[in-house]
Amino acid sequence: MVNTTLAAASFRISDLQKGNVRLAQQEQNLQQQVSTAQAPSTIEQQAWRLGMRPQQVVNSINLHTGRRHVSPAPASAASPASSVPGYGP
Repeated sequence: MVNTTLAAASFRISDLQKGNVRLAQQEQNLQQQVSTAQAPSTIEQQAWRLGMRPQQVVNSINLHTGRRHVSPAPASAASPASSVPGYGP
């Protein structure tokens, strides 16, 4: 009876160890997938496929003043500092 119990426990331990190895490999694969998905080149490719394109002109609004800021500044801007968000003479 004792030998049967020990043999069953031994098989159970072996199965659990194999499961741990399998789960460790799965975790490693998932971590690699996350690292690949977080890479800037991957994000850029996915954004491109979704139709996202880099903007040449970025508009922003200063919520405190309500003024609109354009970056890069148009050629008619009075000074380069006038296009800096939050800048006020």
